[in-house]
Amino acid sequence: MSQDWNATNAPTADFDPGAEHAVLTRWVGAWEGPTRTWFDPSGAPEESRTHANIESLLGGRFVRIDYHSTAMGKPHAGQLIVGFDGTEGLYTAAWVDSFHMSANMMVSTGAPRDDGRVSMLGSYTASMCDEQGVTQKQKWGWRTVIHQPDADTVVLESFNISPEGQEDRAVETRLTRRR
Repeated sequence: MSQDWNATNAPTADFDPGAEHAVLTRWVGAWEGPTRTWFDPSGAPEESRTHANIESLLGGRFVRIDYHSTAMGKPHAGQLIVGFDGTEGLYTAAWVDSFHMSANMMVSTGAPRDDGRVSMLGSYTASMCDEQGVTQKQKWGWRTVIHQPDADTVVLESFNISPEGQEDRAVETRLTRRR
């Protein structure tokens, strides 16, 4: 076997993709577009430009979304690996990045939706100061919704879910296929 292999081109055992995997592979390509990030749900979003490359992994079992942009004026990058677990009937994802996740990895899952959107829920721990100024760790939810309104557009939306259950828009990236 050649040493020039990676998860996008390595030979794999036969794999029979289902309809859910076909949704994922339609995202494959080079993309760019605006990102809006809400640090305060009632405030105006910060705007930046995102560049993304989406590749099929391991014979179509997964896709990897590699992206880079800026947040709060500083460069950041990340990866989101998305697949469909046919045994459990769930989309699954693992997300790492240099801004939101620090040195952590978020794992998310979600059932297929009738509207064709891929919606997955994960969680993270945030440190917050209480009324007395004491730092407390709190578990927050994070919903990621990905959909493709047409062949040349992919929309990634993220929603922050407070420990009390309040869900607010956090990030919206609207990518256009680069030609």
